[in-house]
Amino acid sequence: MVTYCYINKLKLHNFRNYLSFELDSGGSSVVIAGNNGTGKTNILEAISLLAKSNGMKKAKTTEMQNKFANEDWVVHYNFFNGVEFNSIGIAKGYNKKLVQIDNKMQLSYLSLYKISNVIWFIPQMDHILIKSPSERLKFLDRIASMFENNYTSAYMKYRKAKYERSKLLRDGILDKLWLSSLENIMATMAIDIFHMRSSVLSLIQNVINTAVSFPKANLKITSQLNSDDTVKYYQNLLAKNREKDLLTGRVSFGVHNDNFQVFCQKRNIPINLCSTGEQKLLLLSIILSSVKARCIYYNKAPILLLDDIMSHLDEQHRKLLLEEIIHIKCQTWITDVDQDNFCHYRDFFKFFDL
Repeated sequence: MVTYCYINKLKLHNFRNYLSFELDSGGSSVVIAGNNGTGKTNILEAISLLAKSNGMKKAKTTEMQNKFANEDWVVHYNFFNGVEFNSIGIAKGYNKKLVQIDNKMQLSYLSLYKISNVIWFIPQMDHILIKSPSERLKFLDRIASMFENNYTSAYMKYRKAKYERSKLLRDGILDKLWLSSLENIMATMAIDIFHMRSSVLSLIQNVINTAVSFPKANLKITSQLNSDDTVKYYQNLLAKNREKDLLTGRVSFGVHNDNFQVFCQKRNIPINLCSTGEQKLLLLSIILSSVKARCIYYNKAPILLLDDIMSHLDEQHRKLLLEEIIHIKCQTWITDVDQDNFCHYRDFFKFFDL
């Protein structure tokens, strides 16, 4: 049986263009309607902070501050995690984000990641799958973290050890014991990351092939690792590459070099050769398939954020999208300028006008 997380009440204080704002969804999916510039996207950004420390706009803490307010911004969520309600607060303090869960301050975002699951589609993502390999990999990492509770922790540990190893090499500190310790952390985390990425992609591909109405994509990842590579193998290779990495100033071997690629299944071509419209539909298909896969294989639905999506779809795909959302039953937050796009689906959403 699928459990559903949702935001029951959302409160904004001095956040972006809002001095004070409160919304009660009642657990329903939400449509936020209003003219451009009224702050629709800012509401979604506040929700996206549940999934990533800098949110869907990748903004700095200070950039979220209402410029007319003297007090720091605060976002509060009455959040149902699928089992029980949590009182979650995220706020600016000392120019950094502070997280509080059930009246207890958290040392990091990791506690939040364990109870909240949010994924989004925003206009700024339109070309993410045809950008640099590092941008595509970040997109995959964000999806993987939605499935695997330990993914974010493993990736953060990997990056930290990778950075410290590179710094030692640059500074000429060739302490074998210290380097070996960092390389062991990198190797251990990398093997876990590799297998989690592969597993998540397999689950999503299965859903794309069998249970999605939108254009189908083929997802592929190429890596310097093989499925049977061990931590010891990885660690030994890092040790052998120390001199090379010192000269190049980068870590030449590792999961950070993985290449995530997307192909149009129908035409059997890479996504960068597809039309702009096809690219958008394929990306939306991947996101919807990720939500479905989370429901099917993990029995827990995430929160889905869709910013200004309807204006970029034709009538047929608008209908398909809304029917997919209703079928999945996850709480979905949609911004739009025109409520008429939902005229046949009003019973499934709670509407708010700005």
